[in-house]
Amino acid sequence: MKKKVLITAGILSTLLLAGCSNQNTSSRNHDSKKSSVVSTKKNSNQSSQSKKNTEEMDNAQSSSSSSANKSQSSSSVKQTNNKSEKETKNTAKSNNSDNKMNFDQIEQGNYSSLTGTWKSTKIVVRDGGEDKVNTENPITLAVTPDAIQMVGGDKVVVNKDGLSYNDDLHPLNFQKTQNSLTGSLDDAQINWSVSFYPAGSTDFVINGEKQAPSSKNLIVFWRSGMSTTMVFEKE
Repeated sequence: MKKKVLITAGILSTLLLAGCSNQNTSSRNHDSKKSSVVSTKKNSNQSSQSKKNTEEMDNAQSSSSSSANKSQSSSSVKQTNNKSEKETKNTAKSNNSDNKMNFDQIEQGNYSSLTGTWKSTKIVVRDGGEDKVNTENPITLAVTPDAIQMVGGDKVVVNKDGLSYNDDLHPLNFQKTQNSLTGSLDDAQINWSVSFYPAGSTDFVINGEKQAPSSKNLIVFWRSGMSTTMVFEKE
């Protein structure tokens, strides 16, 4: 009987030890799985954070690159506009310089500042106290560095020696203002004058009446016979 009790106790003890061992193993397995899940979560979070950081860096670089490109493009456009504006101003300045009448040279018989193409715009004749305007006429004006010649009906030549009307030469006396230069004859049976008006001059007068300023340079001949005015503009 005593022997059976001991055997039974031994069996129970063995079973108890086996149960404890299984419980410990299960606990370790559970802890291991839990640790693995935590580690996986942690790695996943780290990966997500790393990906997020990478995306933020890419976005920042993209934004910086875009801003730099916009700034560079804006600077390029501004430089182009400034260059174009400067070239336009220089061209306008050059054109104004080319078209400027040099009164001092003209008085000396140097007409270099007047060379170019001139066309007749109108002839005004005082008839019976009224001005009659003719805009269709065959008069031409040719200008060289040393002479101004008007041809059409009367032949008139202006040079350093004076004004010649149908080969009758008379010296010119000049009167200069800020906006005009006029040369007239001292004494002649038929009096003549030649006036030079730069573009925008406010001194332009026909038979005592002030005319609107012209946007072109003008050369105007006047003849006492029937108070005839012949107007030419530079093209």
